[in-house]
Amino acid sequence: MSQSVPTWGDTPLTNPPTPQQLDQMQTHLDLVLLASESLIPIDADMLLQAALDLDINTTLVEKVQLWSNREADNSIHRFSVEQMRSLILIICYISQQHQELIRRAVTLLEQMTVQQKDPAQTTLLGNYLDHFQDFYLNSGNNLQLSPHQQVKLASKLLIDLLFYSGDNGYDRLWLALLDYKS
Repeated sequence: MSQSVPTWGDTPLTNPPTPQQLDQMQTHLDLVLLASESLIPIDADMLLQAALDLDINTTLVEKVQLWSNREADNSIHRFSVEQMRSLILIICYISQQHQELIRRAVTLLEQMTVQQKDPAQTTLLGNYLDHFQDFYLNSGNNLQLSPHQQVKLASKLLIDLLFYSGDNGYDRLWLALLDYKS
């Protein structure tokens, strides 16, 4: 299966974000990475291969700290706007490669919601939610959410991943970051 290398399309950055906006964008991008890693078994080799496939400087990959490797006292690396854009390309590229898994998880989430059942009762969603909550709790994240709020956030991010895994997913994620309000 051949993957097309994405381009930025019509999403130029006309006004540079303020430092506060950059922090908000970083927080949202970090949560997207959390959701991705909770569903997809992402490791450093997968990130490196994606960067090579996309012709992105691989030094960025060294700055990306996966949630599974974080400790509560570790702060996340801060990225420049261009580094964020490159990381968006990598996340969306990996999501495209795992679109079937993401689609299956979202379909299952919808079915469980319609049936008013706990999504965690299914193996796929139960594992996703467990990984999400474990990574979230062990990260020292500044957003203190109850377990119920964490499940809602994980569900929303899972649905978002479906959009980011499709055509122009990188544009969608970039625009979501520009619109993000903490």
